[in-house]
Amino acid sequence: MIRLSYTLVIVFHLIFFSGLGEANASNQLVSTVQQLESKVRDLQAGDTLFIANGEYQNAQLILNNSGKAEQPIVIRAKQRGKVFFTGDAKVEMRGEYCVLDGIYFKDGNRNSKEWKSHGPGLVAIYASHNRVTQCAFHAFDQANSAYITTSLAEDGQVPQYCRIDHCAFTEKITFDQVINLNNVSSKDKKKKGIVGIPMYHRIDHCYFSNPRKPGNAGGGIRVGYWRSDYGRCLVDHNLFDRQDSEPEIITSKSMENVYYNNTYKNCYGTMNLRHGDRQVILNNFFIGTDTKREYGGVFVWGSDHIIANNYFNLPTTLKKRGQAALFLNCGAKADEHALAYDIRIVNNFFDKNNGFAINFSALLDRRIAYCKKKGVKLEFPHDLYIGGNLFVSNKTAKFPLFYKHDDSDRNILWKQNKAINADIGFAIADGLESISKKVKGEREDIYEKYISKELITNEALFYNVEGIDLDIPAIIAKGLTGKPLTFEQVGPAWLKEIPGTYAKTGKLSKEIQQKFDEVTQKRAK
Repeated sequence: MIRLSYTLVIVFHLIFFSGLGEANASNQLVSTVQQLESKVRDLQAGDTLFIANGEYQNAQLILNNSGKAEQPIVIRAKQRGKVFFTGDAKVEMRGEYCVLDGIYFKDGNRNSKEWKSHGPGLVAIYASHNRVTQCAFHAFDQANSAYITTSLAEDGQVPQYCRIDHCAFTEKITFDQVINLNNVSSKDKKKKGIVGIPMYHRIDHCYFSNPRKPGNAGGGIRVGYWRSDYGRCLVDHNLFDRQDSEPEIITSKSMENVYYNNTYKNCYGTMNLRHGDRQVILNNFFIGTDTKREYGGVFVWGSDHIIANNYFNLPTTLKKRGQAALFLNCGAKADEHALAYDIRIVNNFFDKNNGFAINFSALLDRRIAYCKKKGVKLEFPHDLYIGGNLFVSNKTAKFPLFYKHDDSDRNILWKQNKAINADIGFAIADGLESISKKVKGEREDIYEKYISKELITNEALFYNVEGIDLDIPAIIAKGLTGKPLTFEQVGPAWLKEIPGTYAKTGKLSKEIQQKFDEVTQKRAK
């Protein structure tokens, strides 16, 4: 059943796709920066502004006018991928129902003094019902900012129902996330009584591949700022391929977000439920195809989450975080580093990970010191429902399946799990069947053979998220489906090859590496 709020977004997208190529009186074509900036000021609902092939240096697009749900304002490359925004470029989407389509952002040189982390992005969305689609952003420049932000307007208005889809974000060498979704200002993020309203944004079918930066420097996506904010955003069908920017591939900092059917391939970090309760990680693939670096799965803070139908196959794991596919945080409830508790972990496939399948005492030493310093009660993850999971290991594995530093019960309920050729790690009285058997076949066949009849299908255990058009309990009942995404399935349709060298080799070209070194050295001063 489609909920009303998301219906409006979907209708907007369908109308845009069906009518974009039609010739009508409002279609216009520009071929210079001056024409582009001038015509943008006059666009009205239903207008489409085509941009001729070529380089548009220092283009500053400010879209103040609004379209309508059935008549969006569209700014589109005449030939997608053949229009380049370079130099001191920026785009501000201040009107509603506007679409930016088919632009390639590269070779920028913005003034780094005029841009900062957690400020507006290269493309800043200030109003609701806007869309950025079929665009590429490659190593744009040396100014620290996100590539795309949803930003609060000067009057405090929060953008809602925006979509970022079929875009590529590669070799970003500056600090701050690639995409920031905001519903409170940074200065207000921890003030009592200020709660970020639901955003209802969607990020889908995008490609991310960006190099490691020193420190906590900005990952792929940030959703919200603080645990009391509502997100209600859907992040689905994206490929994170060596998305190495920082330890947090995604930092989810708000409540009620859903992460569905994404692929995390060779990523030096984890998908983090960092702030905010009641979030869903559903049918994602966490995989490594080499051992160039250490790779991660999911790190969980907070409560009332669902971790379901995911696949974990990591040939290396993150030593500093505790070498696991799934990490459950120790800490104090409702804190900066919130305790992970009251979590459903169901119908997942943990397949020969070179580390623990689940670390029930993640970052314990750090949390002991932190809680002592703050004077808050340290607790360990508890009240967990672990059911319908398949754990496959081998007799030569260096790690048991589970790590828990103590012998306490923690009120963990185990139901209908199976472990094949595994050292369990600690005693489990019931709910985990241990099997010694040679396992052959493809991922789908193994999952079907050994766990499909044990899946947790009681829909009463789960919930849907208001405003997101997914029947989450029904999806969970089906178990893990599909395959990891490939580059051909995401990003702009016109982008036939991955830009740069990092995704393939884990290294930047000499030219981009030199620029990257300049950025990091400047930050260190």
